Amino acid sequence: MMCRIWMRGLGQMFAIVMLAGATMLITGVGGALAAGGYGPPAPVALKVPGGYHCAVTSQTITPAGGSIGPVTIERASVTVIVPPGAFPVPVQITLCAPELWAIGNAGFRNFKVVAGVDIQVQQNGSTYPGTFLKPLTLHISSSSITASSIVVVWNGTAFVTVPGATARSGEVTAGFDTDPDFAVLTPTSSPARTAIPGATSATTGKPLLGEGIVAGVLLLLGASRVAFAGRRRAND
Repeated sequence: MMCRIWMRGLGQMFAIVMLAGATMLITGVGGALAAGGYGPPAPVALKVPGGYHCAVTSQTITPAGGSIGPVTIERASVTVIVPPGAFPVPVQITLCAPELWAIGNAGFRNFKVVAGVDIQVQQNGSTYPGTFLKPLTLHISSSSITASSIVVVWNGTAFVTVPGATARSGEVTAGFDTDPDFAVLTPTSSPARTAIPGATSATTGKPLLGEGIVAGVLLLLGASRVAFAGRRRAND
Protein backbone atom coordinates (compact mmCIF):
# COMPACT_ATOMS: atom_id res chain seq x y z
CA MET A 1 0.00 0.00 0.00
CA MET A 2 2.75 2.45 0.92
CA CYS A 3 4.60 1.57 -2.28
CA ARG A 4 1.48 2.36 -4.35
CA ILE A 5 1.05 5.78 -2.68
CA TRP A 6 4.75 6.57 -3.17
CA MET A 7 4.57 5.61 -6.86
CA ARG A 8 1.46 7.78 -7.33
CA GLY A 9 3.23 10.78 -5.77
CA LEU A 10 6.27 10.15 -7.90
CA GLY A 11 4.09 10.11 -11.01
CA GLN A 12 2.54 13.47 -10.13
CA MET A 13 5.95 15.05 -9.53
CA PHE A 14 7.19 13.65 -12.85
CA ALA A 15 4.15 15.14 -14.67
CA ILE A 16 4.77 18.56 -13.09
CA VAL A 17 8.43 18.49 -14.09
CA MET A 18 7.57 17.50 -17.66
CA LEU A 19 4.91 20.23 -17.95
CA ALA A 20 7.31 22.89 -16.68
CA GLY A 21 9.98 21.75 -19.10
CA ALA A 22 7.57 21.85 -22.02
CA THR A 23 6.48 25.35 -21.07
CA MET A 24 10.06 26.57 -20.95
CA LEU A 25 10.77 24.91 -24.29
CA ILE A 26 7.76 26.54 -25.96
CA THR A 27 8.66 29.92 -24.47
CA GLY A 28 12.23 29.64 -25.66
CA VAL A 29 11.24 28.58 -29.15
CA GLY A 30 8.68 31.39 -29.34
CA GLY A 31 11.29 33.95 -28.30
CA ALA A 32 13.73 32.64 -30.87
CA LEU A 33 11.09 32.75 -33.60
CA ALA A 34 10.12 36.31 -32.64
CA ALA A 35 13.76 37.37 -32.63
CA GLY A 36 14.20 35.82 -36.06
CA GLY A 37 11.23 37.64 -37.50
CA TYR A 38 8.83 34.71 -37.28
CA GLY A 39 6.71 36.05 -34.42
CA PRO A 40 3.04 37.13 -34.57
CA PRO A 41 2.27 39.27 -37.61
CA ALA A 42 2.24 43.02 -37.11
CA PRO A 43 -1.16 44.75 -37.11
CA VAL A 44 -2.36 45.44 -40.62
CA ALA A 45 -2.83 49.14 -41.36
CA LEU A 46 -6.40 50.03 -42.25
CA LYS A 47 -7.15 51.20 -45.75
CA VAL A 48 -8.17 54.82 -45.99
CA PRO A 49 -11.88 55.18 -46.83
CA GLY A 50 -12.40 56.66 -50.25
CA GLY A 51 -9.36 55.06 -51.84
CA TYR A 52 -7.70 58.26 -53.11
CA HIS A 53 -6.42 56.30 -56.11
CA CYS A 54 -7.45 58.43 -59.08
CA ALA A 55 -4.54 60.66 -60.12
CA VAL A 56 -5.69 64.07 -61.33
CA THR A 57 -2.38 65.84 -61.97
CA SER A 58 1.34 65.34 -61.36
CA GLN A 59 4.11 67.93 -61.47
CA THR A 60 7.85 68.12 -60.79
CA ILE A 61 8.82 70.69 -58.15
CA THR A 62 12.43 71.84 -57.75
CA PRO A 63 14.06 73.17 -54.56
CA ALA A 64 13.02 76.63 -55.76
CA GLY A 65 9.42 75.74 -54.90
CA GLY A 66 6.26 76.42 -56.87
CA SER A 67 2.56 75.66 -56.93
CA ILE A 68 0.24 72.99 -58.29
CA GLY A 69 -3.24 73.93 -59.44
CA PRO A 70 -5.80 75.09 -59.12
CA VAL A 71 -7.27 71.82 -60.36
CA THR A 72 -10.83 70.58 -60.00
CA ILE A 73 -11.26 67.51 -57.79
CA GLU A 74 -14.80 66.34 -57.07
CA ARG A 75 -16.32 69.77 -57.81
CA ALA A 76 -13.77 71.53 -55.55
CA SER A 77 -10.82 73.69 -56.58
CA VAL A 78 -7.51 72.47 -55.10
CA THR A 79 -4.17 74.29 -54.97
CA VAL A 80 -0.91 73.23 -53.29
CA ILE A 81 1.77 75.82 -52.52
CA VAL A 82 5.38 74.61 -52.13
CA PRO A 83 7.68 77.19 -50.50
CA PRO A 84 11.34 77.50 -51.58
CA GLY A 85 13.60 75.11 -49.70
CA ALA A 86 10.86 72.61 -48.82
CA PHE A 87 12.83 69.91 -50.68
CA PRO A 88 16.59 69.66 -51.26
CA VAL A 89 16.07 67.79 -54.54
CA PRO A 90 13.45 67.78 -57.30
CA VAL A 91 10.31 65.83 -56.33
CA GLN A 92 7.18 64.71 -58.12
CA ILE A 93 3.92 65.80 -56.47
CA THR A 94 0.72 64.02 -57.50
CA LEU A 95 -2.82 65.00 -56.52
CA CYS A 96 -5.32 62.15 -56.35
CA ALA A 97 -9.11 62.22 -56.00
CA PRO A 98 -11.07 60.14 -53.47
CA GLU A 99 -14.53 58.62 -53.72
CA LEU A 100 -16.40 60.98 -51.43
CA TRP A 101 -19.37 58.63 -50.92
CA ALA A 102 -17.02 56.08 -49.32
CA ILE A 103 -15.73 58.66 -46.82
CA GLY A 104 -19.21 59.59 -45.62
CA ASN A 105 -18.90 61.57 -42.40
CA ALA A 106 -15.32 60.32 -41.77
CA GLY A 107 -16.38 59.29 -38.27
CA PHE A 108 -17.63 62.76 -37.29
CA ARG A 109 -21.28 62.75 -36.29
CA ASN A 110 -23.52 65.38 -37.89
CA PHE A 111 -20.93 66.12 -40.59
CA LYS A 112 -20.68 65.20 -44.26
CA VAL A 113 -17.72 65.19 -46.62
CA VAL A 114 -17.73 67.87 -49.32
CA ALA A 115 -14.16 67.68 -50.67
CA GLY A 116 -10.98 65.64 -50.44
CA VAL A 117 -7.53 65.14 -51.92
CA ASP A 118 -4.51 62.88 -51.52
CA ILE A 119 -1.09 64.51 -51.99
CA GLN A 120 1.73 62.13 -52.89
CA VAL A 121 5.34 63.31 -52.84
CA GLN A 122 7.89 61.08 -54.55
CA GLN A 123 11.59 61.20 -55.30
CA ASN A 124 12.66 59.18 -58.35
CA GLY A 125 9.48 57.11 -58.18
CA SER A 126 9.72 56.27 -54.46
CA THR A 127 7.91 57.87 -51.54
CA TYR A 128 9.84 60.87 -50.28
CA PRO A 129 11.63 59.83 -47.06
CA GLY A 130 10.93 61.66 -43.80
CA THR A 131 9.19 64.97 -43.37
CA PHE A 132 9.49 68.02 -45.60
CA LEU A 133 12.00 70.72 -44.68
CA LYS A 134 9.19 73.30 -44.77
CA PRO A 135 5.44 72.72 -44.57
CA LEU A 136 3.38 72.91 -47.74
CA THR A 137 0.06 74.75 -47.87
CA LEU A 138 -3.22 73.37 -49.17
CA HIS A 139 -6.12 75.54 -50.36
CA ILE A 140 -9.51 74.00 -51.19
CA SER A 141 -12.38 76.12 -52.49
CA SER A 142 -15.99 74.99 -52.80
CA SER A 143 -19.45 76.49 -52.43
CA SER A 144 -20.21 73.65 -49.98
CA ILE A 145 -17.55 74.87 -47.53
CA THR A 146 -18.70 77.07 -44.65
CA ALA A 147 -17.03 78.79 -41.73
CA SER A 148 -18.04 75.76 -39.63
CA SER A 149 -16.29 73.26 -41.91
CA ILE A 150 -13.33 71.24 -40.61
CA VAL A 151 -10.29 69.71 -42.30
CA VAL A 152 -9.39 66.15 -41.35
CA VAL A 153 -6.51 63.86 -42.32
CA TRP A 154 -6.10 60.07 -42.25
CA ASN A 155 -3.56 58.99 -39.60
CA GLY A 156 -3.45 55.31 -40.56
CA THR A 157 -6.40 54.18 -38.47
CA ALA A 158 -8.88 57.08 -38.44
CA PHE A 159 -9.57 60.59 -39.64
CA VAL A 160 -8.45 63.30 -37.21
CA THR A 161 -8.70 67.08 -37.35
CA VAL A 162 -5.75 69.01 -38.77
CA PRO A 163 -4.20 71.37 -36.19
CA GLY A 164 -4.04 74.95 -37.39
CA ALA A 165 -6.39 74.46 -40.33
CA THR A 166 -8.71 77.40 -41.00
CA ALA A 167 -12.12 77.60 -42.63
CA ARG A 168 -14.23 80.41 -43.97
CA SER A 169 -17.18 80.57 -46.29
CA GLY A 170 -16.06 78.92 -49.54
CA GLU A 171 -12.47 77.96 -48.60
CA VAL A 172 -10.28 75.99 -46.20
CA THR A 173 -6.51 76.20 -45.70
CA ALA A 174 -4.18 73.67 -44.06
CA GLY A 175 -0.45 73.08 -43.74
CA PHE A 176 1.32 69.70 -43.90
CA ASP A 177 4.83 68.22 -43.94
CA THR A 178 4.12 64.57 -44.91
CA ASP A 179 2.04 62.75 -47.52
CA PRO A 180 -1.57 63.30 -46.40
CA ASP A 181 -5.07 62.09 -47.26
CA PHE A 182 -7.27 65.13 -46.67
CA ALA A 183 -11.04 65.47 -46.39
CA VAL A 184 -13.17 68.54 -45.77
CA LEU A 185 -16.31 68.08 -43.67
CA THR A 186 -19.26 70.42 -43.34
CA PRO A 187 -21.95 70.21 -40.64
CA THR A 188 -25.24 68.76 -41.81
CA SER A 189 -28.23 71.11 -41.54
CA SER A 190 -30.54 70.57 -38.57
CA PRO A 191 -33.94 69.14 -39.54
CA ALA A 192 -36.69 71.76 -39.55
CA ARG A 193 -39.36 71.41 -36.91
CA THR A 194 -42.76 70.50 -38.34
CA ALA A 195 -46.06 71.46 -36.78
CA ILE A 196 -48.18 68.64 -35.35
CA PRO A 197 -51.73 68.72 -36.76
CA GLY A 198 -54.24 69.70 -34.08
CA ALA A 199 -51.59 70.79 -31.59
CA THR A 200 -52.09 74.05 -29.73
CA SER A 201 -49.51 76.78 -29.94
CA ALA A 202 -47.39 77.87 -27.00
CA THR A 203 -48.85 80.77 -24.99
CA THR A 204 -47.58 83.24 -22.43
CA GLY A 205 -48.77 83.48 -18.81
CA LYS A 206 -51.22 86.34 -19.43
CA PRO A 207 -54.22 84.19 -20.47
CA LEU A 208 -53.51 81.89 -17.55
CA LEU A 209 -53.77 84.90 -15.22
CA GLY A 210 -57.36 85.59 -16.32
CA GLU A 211 -58.28 81.93 -15.94
CA GLY A 212 -56.79 81.96 -12.42
CA ILE A 213 -58.92 84.96 -11.42
CA VAL A 214 -62.11 83.25 -12.63
CA ALA A 215 -61.22 80.08 -10.77
CA GLY A 216 -60.57 82.08 -7.57
CA VAL A 217 -63.95 83.85 -7.78
CA LEU A 218 -65.76 80.54 -8.25
CA LEU A 219 -63.92 79.08 -5.29
CA LEU A 220 -64.91 82.03 -3.05
CA LEU A 221 -68.55 81.76 -4.14
CA GLY A 222 -68.55 78.10 -3.32
CA ALA A 223 -67.02 78.68 0.11
CA SER A 224 -69.48 81.45 0.97
CA ARG A 225 -72.39 79.23 -0.07
CA VAL A 226 -71.20 76.46 2.21
CA ALA A 227 -70.80 78.91 5.12
CA PHE A 228 -74.33 80.34 4.54
CA ALA A 229 -75.80 76.85 4.53
CA GLY A 230 -74.01 76.08 7.81
CA ARG A 231 -75.37 79.17 9.52
CA ARG A 232 -78.87 78.39 8.26
CA ARG A 233 -78.77 74.92 9.81
CA ALA A 234 -77.55 76.42 13.10
CA ASN A 235 -80.47 78.88 13.19
CA ASP A 236 -82.97 76.14 12.46
